[in-house]
Amino acid sequence: MLLRPAALAMLLLLGSVTSAVAQQPCFHDANETPEQAQRRQQALGAARLVNNIQANQPGAPTKAFFTHEQLETAPYLASARTKGTLQPMNFKPGAEILPGWKLTLDTTRDGYWFMVKDTTDPCGFTWISNQDGLIYKAEHLR
Repeated sequence: MLLRPAALAMLLLLGSVTSAVAQQPCFHDANETPEQAQRRQQALGAARLVNNIQANQPGAPTKAFFTHEQLETAPYLASARTKGTLQPMNFKPGAEILPGWKLTLDTTRDGYWFMVKDTTDPCGFTWISNQDGLIYKAEHLR
């Protein structure tokens, strides 16, 4: 009998937390600030770079793509850094690729997928892509 009041209290608490998150303004919606728009564009550049690294590496024709751990030493990345055409990014697993943005990359036998997620945005704005090279924007349902 004690379990039911505890479960009810938990549901009420969870509901209030969920509604509090839903009421926070999203960073990348119609009211996006110029600073947030710049951050979003930089993260889009990071997503494009991950696709370029994967498409321009020796194993791409045979669908042998780089793992997250291998991105940092990719020849395409080294070339872009030498040319000075690359904004500072951190490709080490577990680190932020850009301030406030997390890269998650997974390779499979036939391809890869990744996401670059804004860890500071209450709505979870994310860029998502795979071996097809198309980049999609996403956020959690509200």
